[in-house]
Amino acid sequence: MRHVLSLLALIPLAACTGTGTGSGPAPSRAGVVAHPSECLDPDRARGWTHIDDSTLLVDAGNRKYRVVLAESCFSLGTSPELRFEGDSINNRVCGHVGEYVVSGRQRCRIQRVERLDDAAYLDAVQAGDGRRGDD
Repeated sequence: MRHVLSLLALIPLAACTGTGTGSGPAPSRAGVVAHPSECLDPDRARGWTHIDDSTLLVDAGNRKYRVVLAESCFSLGTSPELRFEGDSINNRVCGHVGEYVVSGRQRCRIQRVERLDDAAYLDAVQAGDGRRGDD
């Protein structure tokens, strides 16, 4: 019984250990949309490039994005139309639960959205050699 109590005493200590950065939010990965103002506005999307069955590059004018899907979406490479289903308030796509890319009859969950600068976007388009679409 003494061992069980010793283990229970360690649980609060384990919860307190972490990255050592204090109680602030965890740092975001580079490029991943971290603030709602950085999210993809589907109304501004003017073109897209299909890289593979789980990756799209989206040109939204002044902003460029890489959209990574949670699973393969086979219709991305064959459907001439594409639309986004974002959050229920303003339809923005940030990489949150409940956001989708709809291509043909397939509805594909979005895993994450990354904001790209112009050079990274151009490099990704050239390296991806994917199919381009314009909205």
